[in-house]
Amino acid sequence: MLRNRRAQEVSYKVPRRILIAPDKFKGTLTSEAAARAIERGLIRAWPAAQTTRFTLTDGGEGFVELMVRQTRGRLRAVRTVDAALRPCRAEWGLLGNGRTAVIGLTSASGLAQLPPALRNPEQTNNLGTGRLISLALREGCAEILVGLGGSATTEGGISLAAAIGYRFLDKEGHDIPLNGAGLAQLDRIVPPSVLPRARFVVATDVDNPLYGPKGAAVQFAPQKGADAAMVARLDAGLRRLARIVRRDLGRDVAREPGAGAAGGCGYGLIAFFNARRENGFQLVRRLARLDALVRAHDLVITGEGSFDRTSLLGKAPAQLGQLARKLKRPVWAFCGRVALPLVKTPFDKVAALSTRENPGPPPESLTSAQHAERLEELAYNLASSCRDRC
Repeated sequence: MLRNRRAQEVSYKVPRRILIAPDKFKGTLTSEAAARAIERGLIRAWPAAQTTRFTLTDGGEGFVELMVRQTRGRLRAVRTVDAALRPCRAEWGLLGNGRTAVIGLTSASGLAQLPPALRNPEQTNNLGTGRLISLALREGCAEILVGLGGSATTEGGISLAAAIGYRFLDKEGHDIPLNGAGLAQLDRIVPPSVLPRARFVVATDVDNPLYGPKGAAVQFAPQKGADAAMVARLDAGLRRLARIVRRDLGRDVAREPGAGAAGGCGYGLIAFFNARRENGFQLVRRLARLDALVRAHDLVITGEGSFDRTSLLGKAPAQLGQLARKLKRPVWAFCGRVALPLVKTPFDKVAALSTRENPGPPPESLTSAQHAERLEELAYNLASSCRDRC
C-alpha cells in the first residue's frame, strides 16, 4: 500500500501530458525517430505520463507528409535523382483540394540522402527536385508549395530554374554546370519564353539573405561539407549570381528574408519563379492547430541535432519554444550538440549529448541506433533529476 501511495505522489508531481516535437537530428535521426527515443526515456522516468508525438518541420523533412495528412491529400512516389545525380525515388504530395502540389527539397535533394563522401556543395544540385516541380506543372497544379530545409546544395536555385527552361551561360555561350562551382563561370542568364502560370510559395523559417556573413554559404555550407576556402568560393559565386540576375532579369531580391534558405534555393524560387515566401513553422502552426495542441499539454519538448548560432534564426525548435512560452507552458530542448552559450534561449532546460565543456563523441559519428539510445538516456536522466521538483 505504501508503495502505491508513493507512485501516486511521484506521478502527481511530474507533468502528466507531454508534447514531444523535436526537429530532425541531421544525418542520424528523423523527427519521428528522435521523438520516439525521447519518449522512451521519459516513460522510464515518468511511467504515468501521457505523451503525444508531433512531427516538427519548418519546411524541411516531414513537411510534405504533414501537409498531405492534415489536408487529407495523397502522396505520389516518382523516380528522379538525388543531389549527387544518383537514381532515387522521391515523394511529393497533392493536397486535399486537388489543385495544390507540395514538394519538399529533402526528398530528392536532401543532405541526409548522401553519404559523407558525396557531401560537397560545390558539386551537388537540385535537378531531382526540379523534375518534381516539372511534373507538378505538367499535371496542371495551380499552386506549388516548396518546402526548404535540409538541402545538400549551395547553388542559388539555378538547377530548379533550369527545369522550367532558364539557361545559365558562360562567356562562350555554353551552359555552365548547374552547381555551386558553376556559379563562378556564370556570365549570362536567358529566361524561358513562357513562364509557368502556377503560383509558387516558398515555405521556410530561415531569414538569411543570399550572401554575406549571414548568407547561405557562410552560415550553412559548412554543415554540408564545405571548408573555409570552399565557403569563400561559394559566397563569391552567389554574389555573382545576384549581380547577373539584377542585370539580366531586373530582379534585386538577394536581401529578401529567406533568400539564403537551402543553399540559396529561397532566392532562386523568388527570383526565377516569382514565388512568395511564407514562414514554414507558421504555416504548419496554422494547419495543424498547434496552439491548441500546446495548450492541451503540461510540458513541451523539442530539440535538434545541433543547437548553434543558426538555431535562433527562425528554426522550428526555437519558434516552438517561443510559442510554448507565450502560451505559458514549460519547454525543454534535447540536442545532439550545443555549440554556443545558453543565454537568451526560449527553453527552460537544455540537455545535450555534446557541449563545449563536455565534448564527448561527435553526434554525427554515432549510428542511428547509438544516437537514439543516447538520446533516450539523456531524456531519462533529465526527467529523473527533476522528478521531485517538477
